[in-house]
Amino acid sequence: MPMFRRAAAALLALALLLSLSACQSPQQAAAPLEVTFFDVGKGDAILIACGGATMLIDTGYHDTADVILDYCAQNQIERLDYLVLTHFDKDHVGGADLVLDSLAVGQVLQPNYTSDSKQTLQYQDAMERAGLTPTVVTQVTQLTLGGAHIVVDPPRQSVYEEEDNDFSLVLSLTFGATRMLFAGDSQQARLQELLEDAPFPLEHDLLKVPHHGKKEDNLEQFFQAVSPTYAVITCSPSQMPSAKVVEMLANLGAQVLLTSDGTITFTSDGTQLSPQT
Repeated sequence: MPMFRRAAAALLALALLLSLSACQSPQQAAAPLEVTFFDVGKGDAILIACGGATMLIDTGYHDTADVILDYCAQNQIERLDYLVLTHFDKDHVGGADLVLDSLAVGQVLQPNYTSDSKQTLQYQDAMERAGLTPTVVTQVTQLTLGGAHIVVDPPRQSVYEEEDNDFSLVLSLTFGATRMLFAGDSQQARLQELLEDAPFPLEHDLLKVPHHGKKEDNLEQFFQAVSPTYAVITCSPSQMPSAKVVEMLANLGAQVLLTSDGTITFTSDGTQLSPQT
């Protein structure tokens, strides 16, 4: 019966296709991951793109927002799935109003504290114009970005000696076998929280070095726990990281890259991580 044979052959082909798909590893199946650390001076602005989804971590200064927006225009990025503001210092939140006015944003995440700085008030006004309400992160939060998994870790305390910086949200990203840690401007108290109570293993392939490479008493212990292959320090030619911090990273075998040398982009296929400057 030819019709029966054709149907049986079609079912067999479908079964083989499903079997091959099931055997394909997540790394092979996922679209590539791209992480761009913008050169915005001694400030943070980091764009993550994976499988058509995008996240921006911090927005640099108000007068460097064009660096982000020009890149987005050149790469046909009109929407951010997530905007994460690690804390409210002007070198992290300064460009947020211009980003919100220029791009559609799905969800905004921020830490649980208040600031009345000019840049924070401009950000809040832009949120109102966009009709958005921020997600205030008070507990460990899991996010999916394309094929990447992200854990957002909030600060543990309501008061810190180092205002702003130690309120930093910290993000851990896993994509296949590659892992990246974005430590905001965490200083000694916040770093100790991570050393004692991080909701993820601290070892990562890439570390966004906290607080632009400023030395802290427990920073070397933190570096040892993270054990990065690559360490990115956001800085400017006139505001460079501590030479001791660079030395500590080099002694651990990390390749240190500075945004003062220009924008840095990492790509990952889920197995290998490669930088381009």
